[in-house]
Formats: sequence, C-alpha cells, structure tokens
Amino acid sequence: MQVWVDYDGATTQISVFMAPLKMSKPTRPLVSAVYNLSQVLVDPVYVGFSSATGTVRSRHYVLGWSFAMDGPAPAIDIAMLPKLPFYGTKARSKVLDIVLPIATAVFVLGVVVVVVLLVRRRLKYAELREDWEVEFGPHRFTYKDLFRATEGFKAKMLLGIGGFGRVYKGVLPKSNMEVAIKKVSHESRQGIKEFIAEVVSIGRLRHRNLVQLLGYCRRKGELILVYDYMPNGSLDKYLYDDKNKPTLDWTQRFRIIKGVASGLLYIHEDWEQVVIH
Repeated sequence: MQVWVDYDGATTQISVFMAPLKMSKPTRPLVSAVYNLSQVLVDPVYVGFSSATGTVRSRHYVLGWSFAMDGPAPAIDIAMLPKLPFYGTKARSKVLDIVLPIATAVFVLGVVVVVVLLVRRRLKYAELREDWEVEFGPHRFTYKDLFRATEGFKAKMLLGIGGFGRVYKGVLPKSNMEVAIKKVSHESRQGIKEFIAEVVSIGRLRHRNLVQLLGYCRRKGELILVYDYMPNGSLDKYLYDDKNKPTLDWTQRFRIIKGVASGLLYIHEDWEQVVIH
C-alpha cells in the first residue's frame, strides 16, 4: 500500500492520499483537513512514521519512504523495495486448527474408554450385600480373589457337581491356602435358601468331623461358599472305588462311622442351634 501526505503551508491544509502498490497517486485525497502545523512543529523537527490499531495486535512495516520540504517528494522505486518478512502464522494456525481438535477428540475418547473399562471391571466383580450378612461371622471373600483362586473357574479345577452347584479347587492368592469353592446357582429359589442356611447356621459350626465353612461371596446371579479343602478326597471313593484306593478294613470303617455319628450328634443335640437333616 502507498500513502502520500501533503501539507500546504500557505493554506495550512493537510491531505492524505492512499493507493495500492504500483498505482499512481489519486487526484482526490482520502482525508483532508485545515490545520496550522507551525503551532505544533518547532525547530528542530524529526520526521518519521508510526501506526496503531488500538487494543488489536498487528505488525506494520515501512518498506520505503521519501521526503521533501518544497515541492513533491521524489518517487519511490518499487522494484528496489525489500520483501515483507514471513512469519508463517497462517501455516501454524492451519496446523493448530487441524491438529488441536483431533488431539482433543482423541484425549476425550481415551478418557471415555478408560472410564467405561473401569466401570465394567467394577461391575464384573460387584457383589451383593443384605442385612443378614452384617451379623454373620465367617469371612466374606471378594469375587476377584475367588476368580483368581480357581483360574477363572476352569474345568480342570472342578472337584465335583452336587445338588446345588459345582465345587472347585482353589488356591487363595494372598495366603496360598488350598480351599474348596462351591458355586450355588442363584436362579433356583431353593438354591438361595440353601445358601443362606449354610452361611447363617453351618458357618458357625466348629467340629473336628465337620468340614469348616471359611467364608462366602455373593455376586449378581452367583452364590459362592468357601470350605476347607480335603486333600484325601471324598469318602465314597475309598468305600466303592476298589481299583484306585486300598480296601478299608472293619476297624477303619468303624472309626469312620463313629466320626460321622459324632458330627451328627453335635449338630443335632450339642450345638446351640439344632440342625435337622
């Protein structure tokens, strides 16, 4: 852009002309006013240029200028003017306009995915708790610990299948203790009643001939009981499986019968609550 500023000392008139580069000076001024500069300009006088845009930030460059006291100023050779410096603001702004929204979207998506995974993980191991459980004595296990103890309730850990569910062998992750873990079906109403009965009553039994109930767990549709693990297996294998187990003599059988009877007597008569089979 080219700018001409003319001042007529006789008429005290200031005129400002403006035109694009490579165009001649216009005949009509852009701005014209009468003002006596002799009251403002006092010897010595220094001539220069300045510009401003108020509070808006901008850059201004004066590539060339000429000045004369009497008569028109010498023409400026446009071909000799330097080029405007390039700061690359537009290129950077385009990069920011593209990269910043994408980065923001990826970050928000990542946060959402993490939150969803945490919620799903929490729901996966979520457990139920009712009023009767508050006063119950045995330890309540977390589903997460029992899941790890049985390697995800894999078939290779299965010990047997009973009337109310499957029994798995497990190794508790914190203590490395071997336990028997019984999963009771929550779909059967009878299964729920049996579960509550075992937890509330049998959970407090203490007898050398009764398998100790160590604790329990409730989660969504699953009811789980944790017992002492019997490394020698079930008694019926010793009584009827002649191929793999040695035959029990009558002394051993009598001792077993006495142990079973002792356990039954304890739960039928000696314990504080009578358990009827």
